[in-house]
Amino acid sequence: MKKLIAGLFAAALSLTGAAQAADPYFEGKEFRIVVGFAPGGGNDLFARVFPEYLPKHIEGEPVVIVENRPGAGGVTALNWYVDAAPRDGTVAFVCSGGLVTRMVLGYEGVTAKVADLKPLIAGPLGRTNYISTTTGYKEPKDILSLKEPLYLGSTDPLSTIGSVIGLTLLKVPFKAVKGYPGKNDAMLAFQRGEVTVGDIATPIFKDSMAPLIEDGTVLPLFAQGIMKGDELARDPANPDLPTIAEFYQTLYGEPPSGPAWEAYKQVIRAIGNGGKILMIHKDTPPEAEEALRKAFTSILQDEAFVKNADIALEGYGFSFGEDLIKNVNAIVEIDPEVKAWMQDLYTKDYGMKFASN
Repeated sequence: MKKLIAGLFAAALSLTGAAQAADPYFEGKEFRIVVGFAPGGGNDLFARVFPEYLPKHIEGEPVVIVENRPGAGGVTALNWYVDAAPRDGTVAFVCSGGLVTRMVLGYEGVTAKVADLKPLIAGPLGRTNYISTTTGYKEPKDILSLKEPLYLGSTDPLSTIGSVIGLTLLKVPFKAVKGYPGKNDAMLAFQRGEVTVGDIATPIFKDSMAPLIEDGTVLPLFAQGIMKGDELARDPANPDLPTIAEFYQTLYGEPPSGPAWEAYKQVIRAIGNGGKILMIHKDTPPEAEEALRKAFTSILQDEAFVKNADIALEGYGFSFGEDLIKNVNAIVEIDPEVKAWMQDLYTKDYGMKFASN
């Protein structure tokens, strides 16, 4: 009898253990999506398409929340995520293409490496450049004969890399005014007249700048575009606006070329095609990573989510799986000469330092 009871007890323990092992990894947990910028910008917009829909697609249905950790153009949150955030899969990070570029260039102060992170899903996101009409600008060729240099608002010049490289490509005199906490703050500074040129995610531009365009105080310059192979295509959310390549052609009568153009295309692969990339740590437990990848595969089949995301993200869609990996690899595998040109520009003009300099 004692042996029978012992056997039954052991079997019960075994069944209990099997039941516990079968519990979904995220059951009873919270899943945080960390954004390294203040609310209201493109990174925040991307992160907030998930909380309402994602829980039912993750086995265990955890609560999904967005946490904003602004500072240093997202670098503070990026370093925290790689160095100090939990590595159990319960915290993911929205890594902008700009932050990927910082890591690739080896910007001083960035302790994170692209190899520290694994991409889950990305949202390509175009940006639109705009200008104040107080500058005297009315049409493209005016930009080469303005009375004063343009003033570009930024956290630091790397946070507006698309505009910095773009205006450099166009040979337009400008100065980067740094110190704004985020893109939204720079846009507000523009509205106050502190800066005269800027860029912002196209969906936000269309909503926030429409009244200023209507009253004649703002004009759009160009869309930064999306790369299609090695060609720069128009922004799908603002297809009537020319790309910077078309803008350059209007100014100079020939297509752009040279190191600034190659650098610009590299930047657009990061900030446009890459856009906002939801990352997890390379050391995330396999069971957590598998659950998350299944969840994002599933959510892309959720018609309600896709419809909502299309509205919020202006129809850019998502990059996932092999396409996402290929794009991240294309960003990382930068031509050494292009990388050196970008480092030299930021070192000479803005006093920035890079680990490989």
